[in-house]
Amino acid sequence: MKKTALLIFILFVSNSYPQITLFGEDDSTYAGCSNKSFDIGFNNSGISFGNSSYFNGLRFNFTDCNIEEINGINITFWKPERNPGSVINGIAVGLAPSAGTINGISIGIAAVIAEKDLYGINIGGLAIVAQRNSAGINLGGLAVVTQNDLSGINIGGLATVSQGEQLGINVGGLAVVSQGNMSGMNIGGLATVSQDDMIGLNFGGLAVVSQGDLYGINFGGLAVVAQGELKGINFGGLAIVGQESIYGLNQALLAVISQNEIQGLTIAGYKTEAYEFNGMNISGWTEFENFTGFSLAVYNRIKEAQTGLTIGLFNTTENLNGVQLGLINIAKNNEGIFKVLPVFNAHFD
Repeated sequence: MKKTALLIFILFVSNSYPQITLFGEDDSTYAGCSNKSFDIGFNNSGISFGNSSYFNGLRFNFTDCNIEEINGINITFWKPERNPGSVINGIAVGLAPSAGTINGISIGIAAVIAEKDLYGINIGGLAIVAQRNSAGINLGGLAVVTQNDLSGINIGGLATVSQGEQLGINVGGLAVVSQGNMSGMNIGGLATVSQDDMIGLNFGGLAVVSQGDLYGINFGGLAVVAQGELKGINFGGLAIVGQESIYGLNQALLAVISQNEIQGLTIAGYKTEAYEFNGMNISGWTEFENFTGFSLAVYNRIKEAQTGLTIGLFNTTENLNGVQLGLINIAKNNEGIFKVLPVFNAHFD
């Protein structure tokens, strides 16, 4: 069964979302900025007004440029320049607090930006951005974005996106997207997408999509899709699709489909399809190469071997080792008139 156009679109978006550029490539303003300041205190401690490069205490500055290390409370009023090797430890407040690494509590009217790592509690009116890793609690009015790993509690008004792994609780108003593994609780208003494995509790208003294995409790308003194995409790509004094996409890209004094996309890309004099935199935139409267990369907089509019980209006198999109950029952390994029987057919090896 082919994926819907919607699912193809989601996978395309997950492969092609734009990388965020913090500064223009030709931005070199940090190289010529002055580090003059008016300080009250001694030994770089106390209260500072201006672009002091190293300070401990309370610091006010118009815009940070070419700073080194700030410990304490840092308040800035305008957009930052480049500060690639800098560190801010403590509380950073301003239009867009920025440093190489930020540790502590950061509040940006527009954004919080780390040119390397971001650790702690961070709130950005528009976005939280880290060019490497981010760990802690991050709230972005539009987005939370890292170009490496993202861990902790992360909420983006539109999206939560990482080019590395995501670990923890991640919420995106439209989408949660990871190019690495995704573990924990992940909630995307439209979609939750991982280009590697996804483990935990995962919800997508339209779809949950993993290009690796998908384990845990997964709910997709339209579909749950994995290009690897799918294990756990899975609910797909329309379909559950696994390129590899599917294990556990699976329920979809239309179809549960695996190109390999399905094991467990499966409930589908229209069709269950797999190369091999082991367990209990309830659906409108089944199509298996090999079947072991129990199936209740209008039409049970077992192309090769059936071991167990099938109940339906029409049951057919090449090799029966069990029982068929239905209007028409076909067991091609039976002899003579016993190949096709009404109501009941059986064969035991």
